Amino acid sequence: LAQAVLAQAVLSALCIKQVADVPTEMLSDRDSAKLEAEVEANDTGAADLDCDYLVIGAGLFGLGFTDELLNLKPATKIIIVDKHSQAGGHWNDDYAFVRLHAPSETYGVMSQRLENGLPPCHGDTKERANRDEILHYFGKVLETMVETGQVRAFFNSFVEPDTSIIRSCTSPTKTFQVSVREKIVDGTFTKVEIPVLRPPPYLVSAGATVVPPNYLFSLEAEFPAYYVLGAGKTAMDSILWLMSRGVPADLVHWIVPRDVYVINRSFCESPDSLERMLEALAEEWSTGKQGLNILEKHSMVSRIFADHEPTSCKYAILSQTEIAELRKVRNVFRLGHVQKVGLDSITLQHGSIPMPAGALCIDCAASAFYCQKDRRPIFSDNRITLQMCLPSSHGSGSVWSAMAATTAFVEAQPMREDEKNMVCTSLTPSADPDWVLTGLYLDEKKRQRWERLGIYEAWSKRMAVRGWSSFSDVEVDPSVKARAVAQSRQFFFAKMEWR
Repeated sequence: LAQAVLAQAVLSALCIKQVADVPTEMLSDRDSAKLEAEVEANDTGAADLDCDYLVIGAGLFGLGFTDELLNLKPATKIIIVDKHSQAGGHWNDDYAFVRLHAPSETYGVMSQRLENGLPPCHGDTKERANRDEILHYFGKVLETMVETGQVRAFFNSFVEPDTSIIRSCTSPTKTFQVSVREKIVDGTFTKVEIPVLRPPPYLVSAGATVVPPNYLFSLEAEFPAYYVLGAGKTAMDSILWLMSRGVPADLVHWIVPRDVYVINRSFCESPDSLERMLEALAEEWSTGKQGLNILEKHSMVSRIFADHEPTSCKYAILSQTEIAELRKVRNVFRLGHVQKVGLDSITLQHGSIPMPAGALCIDCAASAFYCQKDRRPIFSDNRITLQMCLPSSHGSGSVWSAMAATTAFVEAQPMREDEKNMVCTSLTPSADPDWVLTGLYLDEKKRQRWERLGIYEAWSKRMAVRGWSSFSDVEVDPSVKARAVAQSRQFFFAKMEWR
């Protein structure tokens, strides 16, 4: 087998969709004749373009924002730019066996639903789209936008920093100067770190075999042992994939830097999930441990290994069947993060473990969107920076989809910039499990702000169209809700003091 560095380079080329000689501008990947004519007409160096909004990124954030802005302001002219060869953002780079955590019905843009009516598989009770289905969906979303005549899309391209100049990735001398009447919208600020797009964050000895999960889909050779490096959803997916392909659990070795809480899929998929959470957190609690124990008691969150206290939560959503499969792995090592992968051992922060020659190490140590350490105002002069924001709590795992649409809704309102930032406050993603307990208070605070500006009812109705609800919309006994919110508020301020 190739050395680790070479393996990474080769696998990156194989696993990421690379399209050679694809025109920079793609109006639609289903209308190549029209596309080629358009590109040829503009292939004269620095061409001039104009739009109301220049959107960077054709993933969920970029397309979700564009979709809702067009819903509310149909005459808006928008240009979308993405470095990939098609819409879909990080889904273009993900491993082939990845699926949504949550049901398909909760994901996507406001105007088009992702689910296609297929029966659930893998023991699920609701449909969960895989990578190819998601990419196809985003392609249809973009095609619908382009057909309105209001949207143009440039792929294999990027916007030069602090400018409105589009430059081709495949033909660097080709540029387009864009005159932006309203704002530049950055849908790529919130980084999504995945293993295949970066070298391992630890040393790798020459001859050791370290690969990203993308490699597993085409795995043919057998290995004497499999070492999964990381404790997040990517690691869980990789273990489940190996075992579904017949790899015995005793050949799987799991490096777990920190034990994590996961969200129970049965809870996430239940239509009354928010009501249940409010009622649970109305029980008496004051510390993070007490609150999380209540959620665990009511089967809302779970730990993978019962005897180990989680110190992290990255909101992976798993079924009880998947949790039971993961518990079959007995070779679990809790010695901190990986420092070095050698030929016959792995060095961790607090010790080392032996490894048989020829073992396969699967790099799942990327942080996904938790690598994002900074934040900035979402609305600033002539720029919108799409980020995780308030409102941050929605049922059935729809939080990211709702955030994109919410930001567009706020942008469409006749409000001052400071008012927009007040109702749409940016947040830094946190893997601290305690933060799930603060959502009730933050959601209620958001509702009060929005009501003072007279926009809450209109926004709530927009979200309800897509089935995106928040704690503020839940109808429960007022005394139960008041008690749950009060305890959440008390915990929030106590946590701020600890920090």
